[in-house]
Amino acid sequence: MKISFIRIQNFRKLKNVQIDFDGTTLFVGANNSGKTSAMDALRKFLIKSEFIINDFTITTRDPINKIGEAWTISDAVKPTDFSDFIDIVPSMDVWLDVNNNEFHYVAHIIPTLDWTGGKLGVRLSYLPKDIDKLFDDFKATYQQARNTENCKGGNKLLNKLFPVNLCDFIEKNISKHFEIKSFILDPVKINESQKTDSDNECDNKNPFEKLIKIDMIDAQRGFADPDSKNDVVSLSRQFRTYYDKHLDIDKETSPEDLETLEALENATIIFNRTLKEKFTDALNELKSLGYPGITDPKISIESKIKEKTAFDHDSAVQYALSDEDDNIRLPEKYNGLGYQNLISIVFKLISFRDDRIYKGKALNDDNSDYTAPLHLVLLEEPEAHLHIQVQQVLIKKAYDVLTKGLDSWLSTQLVVSTHSSHIAKEVDFNKIRYFKRITADSETRIPTAEVVNLTNTFGKDELTEIFVQRYIQVTHCDLFFADAVIFVEGTSENVLVPYFIKNNFNELDSRYITILPVGGRHSHKFKPLVNKLLIPTLIITDLDSVNPTGYHEKAIPKIGAKLISGNPSIKEWGIKDNALDYLLSLKDNDKILQDNKIKLAYQTPVTISINKISGDVLSSTFEETLIYANLSNILELNLDGIVEKVKKACLKTQIDDFNTDIFNAIHNTSDNKVSFAIELLYKLNNVNTPLYISEGLTWLQEKLRSEEVINSVGSVINE
Repeated sequence: MKISFIRIQNFRKLKNVQIDFDGTTLFVGANNSGKTSAMDALRKFLIKSEFIINDFTITTRDPINKIGEAWTISDAVKPTDFSDFIDIVPSMDVWLDVNNNEFHYVAHIIPTLDWTGGKLGVRLSYLPKDIDKLFDDFKATYQQARNTENCKGGNKLLNKLFPVNLCDFIEKNISKHFEIKSFILDPVKINESQKTDSDNECDNKNPFEKLIKIDMIDAQRGFADPDSKNDVVSLSRQFRTYYDKHLDIDKETSPEDLETLEALENATIIFNRTLKEKFTDALNELKSLGYPGITDPKISIESKIKEKTAFDHDSAVQYALSDEDDNIRLPEKYNGLGYQNLISIVFKLISFRDDRIYKGKALNDDNSDYTAPLHLVLLEEPEAHLHIQVQQVLIKKAYDVLTKGLDSWLSTQLVVSTHSSHIAKEVDFNKIRYFKRITADSETRIPTAEVVNLTNTFGKDELTEIFVQRYIQVTHCDLFFADAVIFVEGTSENVLVPYFIKNNFNELDSRYITILPVGGRHSHKFKPLVNKLLIPTLIITDLDSVNPTGYHEKAIPKIGAKLISGNPSIKEWGIKDNALDYLLSLKDNDKILQDNKIKLAYQTPVTISINKISGDVLSSTFEETLIYANLSNILELNLDGIVEKVKKACLKTQIDDFNTDIFNAIHNTSDNKVSFAIELLYKLNNVNTPLYISEGLTWLQEKLRSEEVINSVGSVINE
């Protein structure tokens, strides 16, 4: 048995999303993309119902308030059921994959006797407990407020009195009037919109009781002094909890506990004798005040030493600093937060697993005769305080910890949300769920989210999938957490594009931008992934002009020379023709693809004027355009190699000769063009941005700006 997928509706910005589950499922996405909302929905629907009015998607408030308006009318008809709320309250559908030999676990949620295994669904909806009482209480409160002497201020005051509307009333009374109700869904209609009413409501208040064991480690894991009285995490307290459940000798004594019991008894005798001696003076002083009297019980100071009290102070968990000297130790609070967090997470996972199977002394618990067949563990942002290597080890080993030693019939699923690219790169694509921000439009009116399952992103192209996944693993790619992505050709652009952004594009510099140097022949391999993520994408690439015949030798770019682009990315990203004349004839808007989400930026003609040379020149690669954009400054440098060749080219009098010399300086030389580009960064006070890159970055900056404006306007409208 396993959870196949969940569908969340009307919960914050998750208007209607489906999230497919795997053994390990990883939630990734940029800030404010909905990852935390999804984890909170799982927590509130499956663990503890603690909803607030802000959990309702903002666009559902108008329909709720319209219901309230109808109720305030003097002759309003009392509703007979909660049907008006069904489509506008937070809900979560949980679909299970169940084998036919697991019938006895799910008998209470099987819709018909025809079911023989496969999918089973339950809808959890946050609905009015008693629609009659909600109607009566709201109407009475609303009318009473408007029938008091306080209404002498007129309509202005009336409109401000509590409750202003039904949402206002629900906000103050939500736990009193709302609860989670569960409904059995029809597997035949799994891909259809299903109505729910009292006819298919579950008899069980919690249909997953004894079916799914659910545990969670949330993101708020503060570590402090274990002696502190504040409600903070300490390893000693965690160890104490584990001891109480699984090791406590007071619950049941086993043969291996006899030695411990004998040692504790001897310690108790010695300690009690010491206590009696030390408290004699204090007790005698108490007698002089009249206590105890003739009939009063006399005070006896004794102690029962127990194993578990070892965890009641910060010496319980210590760190040995030497393998040779056992006395060299420090209390837990002196270890780094990262290791404390790692130990805490792993130990909780162990505890969750052992609690599930009632390991050790917990066998005496009331429910120990029943083990849930499915275990769902939610782990929120485990990367806190952990350095990169620890993050990677944790995500690789967490599932193994949860399943170690379990019988094969027990299923376990782990859901992890993260902001860490280092965690994301350790997980296969088919386990990643990308939360995609959707900008507000006339229909939704507010920013929402979609969830993308990256399984089968590349279809049957296994080689491309392997390449992209390995590339991400090698580069620690943070693509899944970025506001936008920029693909560049190579090292030179990878170094200089961030410089151009920092010095010329302030708004862009404050965004979370991922720059990926993937080479001209490989960036298009990311196309299926980019198309699924649909984050704003700028592709900075080269024309790479070549002759169309022979072996496609490099050629000096010229208009009218019947050359083509030797760069496969340009055509693969969506430009229909690779003829150089065609590419150079395209307007800027013609290079914007995928509904204004992707833009191609490649070299275009630029005008120069230096010495006796003036006119339009064309580049084939980034380094050539870099020369043209910074020509006058380069001439001031006293360097050999490419700089020296550029100076000689400037002595020419014909624009074509000059263009040829610049091309040869970059392509037909042993000089390192990457070193040349980086050297300009160090030698020049300011490196000018080539025109095609400037146009691309301008588009990206305006694109992100417009999305921000749309989202902010949408949010304001619905507040």
